[in-house]
Amino acid sequence: METRTPPTTLTGDACRRLEAIIRDDLEHATVSSASVHVGPDGRITLEELVLRLEDGRIVSPSLPDAEVGTAADMRLEVYDDHLSGGHGWREATVLVDYAEELDDLVRVWHPEPDALEEARL
Repeated sequence: METRTPPTTLTGDACRRLEAIIRDDLEHATVSSASVHVGPDGRITLEELVLRLEDGRIVSPSLPDAEVGTAADMRLEVYDDHLSGGHGWREATVLVDYAEELDDLVRVWHPEPDALEEARL
């Protein structure tokens, strides 16, 4: 059985074909896990994102200079150009992008007078 040695330099055509294959892999991947942090100012930081490719491989994006296996914090961005008043890509924040969820979390519940009366019975 012959063992093939991969080329040390890829041609431009090979790079474009491999980019298309990798892009397709990523576009069909599912999120396996995600770790996020919300700062006191409402900034959303993506601490880690793990993807499962269709063939079962697990991948995770990282910064080019980061040590392998080390997660690097990333900013969460949202594309809102399709929405009224949207401007394309922008940084996601809790105050804008999770306003309804935030409102639900900080809302103080006040029972209706009828509920108070029923609770006394």
